Amino acid sequence: MKNLTVQTNKVQKQSIVILMLAVFSIAFLSACANTIDGGLGGASGVGGQESILPQDATATPTSVNENPAPTATVAPMPTDPPTPVPTEVIAPTGLVAYILKQNGQSDLLVVDAGTGVTTQITADGAMKTNLAWSPDGRYLAFAANFKDNWDLYVYDTTTAAVSRLTDDPAKDGWPSWSPDSRALAFETYRDGNFELYRIDVDGSNLARLTDNPNGDTYPVWSPDGQWIVFTSNRDGNAAIYRMDSMGGNVTPLTSQITADASPAYSPDGQWIAFTSWRDGTAEIYRMMADGSNPQRLTNNGVRDDFPAFSPDGSKIVYVSGERITEDIIVMNADGSMPITLVAESGFDGGPTWSRDSLFLSFQSNRSKMNEVYVVSVNGQLVGKISLAGQDASEPVWR
Repeated sequence: MKNLTVQTNKVQKQSIVILMLAVFSIAFLSACANTIDGGLGGASGVGGQESILPQDATATPTSVNENPAPTATVAPMPTDPPTPVPTEVIAPTGLVAYILKQNGQSDLLVVDAGTGVTTQITADGAMKTNLAWSPDGRYLAFAANFKDNWDLYVYDTTTAAVSRLTDDPAKDGWPSWSPDSRALAFETYRDGNFELYRIDVDGSNLARLTDNPNGDTYPVWSPDGQWIVFTSNRDGNAAIYRMDSMGGNVTPLTSQITADASPAYSPDGQWIAFTSWRDGTAEIYRMMADGSNPQRLTNNGVRDDFPAFSPDGSKIVYVSGERITEDIIVMNADGSMPITLVAESGFDGGPTWSRDSLFLSFQSNRSKMNEVYVVSVNGQLVGKISLAGQDASEPVWR
């Protein structure tokens, strides 16, 4: 892999101040000014290729920057005046990475959710999307568009270096980490349609996992590393499939005349939450990891999508609503006791869990621009953590 020059600037420590899916993909999934994708394969794939899902699924960002600016030193930018965290709420911890857009360019920043200290980790201006922290927290993978070509890159927190992971004229995106942080599965259009590949974190051992004339997208690794679930329309409509980590033993887990998508494993690997249109509207379901015992968890009459288990496995967060007016809802893993965490007149989406399962970061346009906020699992808004006056999107928590 060829190391890229990265310049890092720390922004003055600030307290946290008092947003979904503008998201994939995947998702996913980056033109998040209006929606966030659930992933590159969750809707139309990276770079706006054809969708394998119903039209109400969130579209993938299509913005590109054909001539990204050269690497440059970025001046520190102020945050808003600090607002104290309510005393009844435990302060969040960990790092949240997100995409900052300014002057028609896009770069990555990392903010300490507890202190507000922000570090810019890229300064090349290229459009970026599909951020994914490795399970060990060392690496941040992402897709970036240089000269109208989406490839995968990895930021190493131990060396502060960004390395190019893939180098192909076709579009690569939606990286998904193996549980041991040594490899990634990803989707690519290099074969004329969406297929899934895997690659080691150092760029070696590139291997094709799927080979089907229809689209295979949105890979998600099982917690034990043995399986990868994905969405495919190989049988005529979008359904969820499972294969082993080297691409063998492909098995359909769902089979409906309508679409199923957005799979997410529970931390113990026993359950898979997913979105299904089988009842006429996108709702959240869960099934056992082998596809048995499907259970409907939501019945809201509007689109519910992009489920994600909390790290402790006790809850599922999802977005509810239609594109520009989405809310963030958390429920118990069995679908009971749903709580609307964020309900604004605009867009709130792209929730990601903190490691302790107590907080979520999310994107909101409540102030007429995309910004990143933190909310507690009980619905207490902690505050805004992105830089003041700047467009911010696709937060992911380490």
